[in-house]
Amino acid sequence: MLPWNRKSRLLVLEDDPSMQKLVSTLLRRAGHATDVVGDAAQAIEKLEGRAYDGFLLDIMTPTTGGMTVIRHLRESKPELLKRVVLVTASPESVLKGVSGDVFAIVRKPFSPEQLIETIERLVAS
Repeated sequence: MLPWNRKSRLLVLEDDPSMQKLVSTLLRRAGHATDVVGDAAQAIEKLEGRAYDGFLLDIMTPTTGGMTVIRHLRESKPELLKRVVLVTASPESVLKGVSGDVFAIVRKPFSPEQLIETIERLVAS
């Protein structure tokens, strides 16, 4: 559980600029600090340089996405997998291999309340 005077810091991997803006705005309004990146290489670089309270990952991106980050976490920081929220429109068949490893899956399209409630549960855990 985070102390009341400390914002949680979340890493958001999303390739779509409008979705980046939406998610980061919702999270900031809910009191969370965000770092937003567009591909897995940027996310992994951020992971190596800073501690995060949680990760929101889009699995399907045109280049490298959340699955690359999940593979990286499995190999180098498996304890962080339970801090991952997948935000995706991917079919269930794609998610089958990771759903038990991550904290939650939020399906696109999602409601702002659904996303914030999931993040609140994550940072409180």
